[in-house]
Amino acid sequence: MRYLGLVLFALCMTPPLGNAAAEQKFSPAEQEVVNVQKARMDAAGRRDMAAWSRYVAEDCIISGDNGTVQTKAQMMAYYQKVPAEYDRALDPREYVVHLYGDTAVVNLRATDHEPYGDTDLTGEQRRTETFIKRNGSWLAVAIQWSVIPINHRTPVVVEGRSYQEYVGVYKTRPKDDVETISIKDGRLWSQTGNDGDWCEPAGGDTFFYKSDVGSFTFSRDAQGHVTGYTYYRFDGQEFHAQKIK
Repeated sequence: MRYLGLVLFALCMTPPLGNAAAEQKFSPAEQEVVNVQKARMDAAGRRDMAAWSRYVAEDCIISGDNGTVQTKAQMMAYYQKVPAEYDRALDPREYVVHLYGDTAVVNLRATDHEPYGDTDLTGEQRRTETFIKRNGSWLAVAIQWSVIPINHRTPVVVEGRSYQEYVGVYKTRPKDDVETISIKDGRLWSQTGNDGDWCEPAGGDTFFYKSDVGSFTFSRDAQGHVTGYTYYRFDGQEFHAQKIK
């Protein structure tokens, strides 16, 4: 069973190297909104605050994946202080555009990069932006983004290990679907309903999923039999799953 969390906080998007949106088909009205969204990204990447400001309403609500709310003035102060190379989002794609008269909602995905010294931290983010048309121009009135959790841990190399002792059916809450852990191609596989993922070894009885930022450790009784596991969220909270079969 996978339990999703958040990992990185990114504040701005800069010009993409490739234009995934160009491959999608939009109506003329939808394309107009996409063009405005891209123009604002380009202005942010160039740190052209005069251009960026023209695409953002004064009362725009801006919220990142850490839950804080920023004003337009605060975002402009950030852009003016931090160089563009400090954070950038590339390859915007998977655009969804809905129009409701003079209101438009745009949803997209992008890959975020944040260099720290010789390390380039990367993450996937999903953005939702709301625009309204004022005096014939589209203005952003709400911008929100969240991180798509992807685990960047490297699995521990294990040669010839048997995972048979972990095979079984696990349950957390009474009304949750059961989780079935089995072995496929010599690896541990977790399946809950239609949701499945590989259990990657982290050492000993601890595993993780590539699609999740937490980890889980199997528990044993006095005789060494696996009785369940404890899942450790990214924020330090934890819960327990019992092996029922």
